[in-house]
Amino acid sequence: MVLSSVSLYRYEVPLRTPLKLGGDTWRHRRGLLVRLATEGGAVGWGDAAPLPRFSPETWADLVEHACGAGPRWTGMTLSECKGGLDRTLRDVQALVLDAPASLRFAVESAAIQLRAVAQDISLATVLGKCRPTVALNALIPDLGDEGLEEATRYRDQGYRAVKVKVGRTSLEAEADALHKIRRVLGDEVALRADANRAWTLGEAVAFAEATRGLDLAYVEEPLADPEQLPELVARTDLRIALDETTREAAPGVLLEEWPVAAVVLKPTLLGGIRATQTWSRTAQANDTTPVLSGAYESGVGHRILVALAATGPDIPVGLSTYARLAADVLRPSLDMDGPTLNVESIVGASASVDEDRVTLIDSFSS
Repeated sequence: MVLSSVSLYRYEVPLRTPLKLGGDTWRHRRGLLVRLATEGGAVGWGDAAPLPRFSPETWADLVEHACGAGPRWTGMTLSECKGGLDRTLRDVQALVLDAPASLRFAVESAAIQLRAVAQDISLATVLGKCRPTVALNALIPDLGDEGLEEATRYRDQGYRAVKVKVGRTSLEAEADALHKIRRVLGDEVALRADANRAWTLGEAVAFAEATRGLDLAYVEEPLADPEQLPELVARTDLRIALDETTREAAPGVLLEEWPVAAVVLKPTLLGGIRATQTWSRTAQANDTTPVLSGAYESGVGHRILVALAATGPDIPVGLSTYARLAADVLRPSLDMDGPTLNVESIVGASASVDEDRVTLIDSFSS
């Protein structure tokens, strides 16, 4: 496949509820859509949506790099041989070797979609042997009274896992809320927690004592100083999951002597599909659970994330972020209501990019 044109589109969609990231509050999600087209008329789309505070690149960094690299992408050849996913991803590396993480994810996504079109197969099938369904974990962002109501609703809807945000109020209040949520969920629903590096070592140890007996599936990034994670593991029975650490260290960190229960993998932040697959394979080889997760991408990004999740372990994944979008660049929007997604209805959906909801930034042709 020879790339004949590259187009870059800006989008901004409203959020249902404000998103608090660090000290900032965001009411819209902004991203860059990458459209790759071949001489044969095939089209592939990708979504580059840096997440403020978490992505190393800024919006300005992303646009500057994409506009500078776009002209070099035209005329490039991408492999379309059957079974050649690794070759396709290696071809893409030549395009995005020094690109920001979110842009690598977007270009890889578009290239994989081109392969699916060229071979007339499902996007998920391109990525490997896929399951027909994907389970979601539900998210409770606030442990107040509404959190208990949400837990009841998610239990009744049949979710297999619920994730709660912790490290935002007093330890005593959060521990009390978690005990109540566990009673509501019962023993059959996995309870996950995400601290986003909120605690000192002493605070994390106190949290472990206060939540003893709750059988937490894991706590994501409990420590402000991740270098102390091995000591936390040695002093408590907390199961630890890595999130931010995956963007700061190589997968070899999983070979350390202290156990890691799970790794939360966000392709937008991690640097694309190839990087995510490397982490996932390393995790599974070391008895660590890889949990794919979104970063509030548009439907263009979530479509590839669902396809990728369908080729991984059959565990609930963190793709409920799509529900936070009040609108989408795809029309119609994807049916991402949980607790279980039908993969083909998402990946093979006839939804297309609504050009009234995007703005062309630049276009290049060979």
